[in-house]
Amino acid sequence: MAEITIDTDVLKTLLKKAEENENKKNQEGSYYLYKNGKARLSYMLNHEYYRTTVEAKNDDEAKKQLVLFVEKVKKGNFINTNYTFAEFAQIWLDEKIRKNCGERCVKKYIGALNTRILPEIGNIKLKDLTKQKIEKLLNKLKVSKTNYKSRKENTTLKPATIKKWKNIIHSCLEYALELELINKNPCSQIKLNFTSTTTDEKTIKELVKNKRQKINYYNKDEFKNVCNILENEFKFYYYSNTISNNKKLREVGRRMFIMLALKTGMRRSEIFGLTLEDLSIENATFDVNKSRHYLAGKGKYTSYPKNDSSIRKKSLPKSILSYLKMYFDLLYSLDYKEPYIFDYLNIDGICSWFDKWQDKNNIRNIRLHDLRHCHATILLSLGVDIKTISERLGHSNIETTLNIYADVLEELDEKASEKIDSL
Repeated sequence: MAEITIDTDVLKTLLKKAEENENKKNQEGSYYLYKNGKARLSYMLNHEYYRTTVEAKNDDEAKKQLVLFVEKVKKGNFINTNYTFAEFAQIWLDEKIRKNCGERCVKKYIGALNTRILPEIGNIKLKDLTKQKIEKLLNKLKVSKTNYKSRKENTTLKPATIKKWKNIIHSCLEYALELELINKNPCSQIKLNFTSTTTDEKTIKELVKNKRQKINYYNKDEFKNVCNILENEFKFYYYSNTISNNKKLREVGRRMFIMLALKTGMRRSEIFGLTLEDLSIENATFDVNKSRHYLAGKGKYTSYPKNDSSIRKKSLPKSILSYLKMYFDLLYSLDYKEPYIFDYLNIDGICSWFDKWQDKNNIRNIRLHDLRHCHATILLSLGVDIKTISERLGHSNIETTLNIYADVLEELDEKASEKIDSL
């Protein structure tokens, strides 16, 4: 049998490749050597992908740089500077927003990001995201329309909505600045200007309408009329013997809900968070200490109030106490076991019901949330000071109240001047 011989050079090449393969198995991370004297280093740690580009003329230099790079990542001394805005937005949501905000807030942020922000700037790297690129997005939004599927016709986006979306971008980039991923926040330099250059008449009218839009509320006569209708309907359903107990509870409860909103200024979520212990007929007080929400896929859940100042204990008007007693008696007679006194009502459905109820009773249509404005403006017109109103509404500071009701305060100031002139 003939002896097999292997060329020495071939043998050396095979041994070298085998050694390289073995080294690669033990090597952490990977590198790719470019022809321009640089190498791309990559490493995965705890399911997070790190990468960077360094100076490296050959494999030996690239390997040395990779070892240093991996060690730096493990010690937490390397910050990934190659995130796109979309990649970092996810980090911001997970590390900052989910830990500090409620689920409804998180859902709104995700909706704004996915539908309006990320399609335009999501693929841009943080280091390449400039003031000009963000302004381009915001200018596009200024002439964009809402995209509600349930509406026959969508309208131009409101300035307040665009400001909220700008704040999302700003907040996200502030966190990137905090982590030293960027040197400055380009969004901080942007001032929104809603002067449009459009020549489309319909768009111009919508923009003017949005800019002039003020808070909506009932005047004194409308307030009295609404209260009278609510009270009469409350008693009609309460004393009715021709309807089922379930319908009686639902119809009485809806009227009770609106009365509380009108006469206390509580938020919808705060009213849904009320228990029997939170409403004292004996002391005539309401105690706000939690809120209740609904989230698709999760259902109803209870959370901490909107802010610390939302936790408050305030007086109930005497005009509502007798109706509260009747309502509690009804819950007792029906052996109602739920801890929350309005838990049988649909959290989102109460708004659509209120719209239909106003139309049915020929009442000027306002939103359910506007009942807070009704409460505040009625108190202002009766001469109650702004600090008391601010605390009653649970605002975080008096400036919030002053900003919301600036137009109302201006009208009251004009009336005050007229009274001076009448002397």
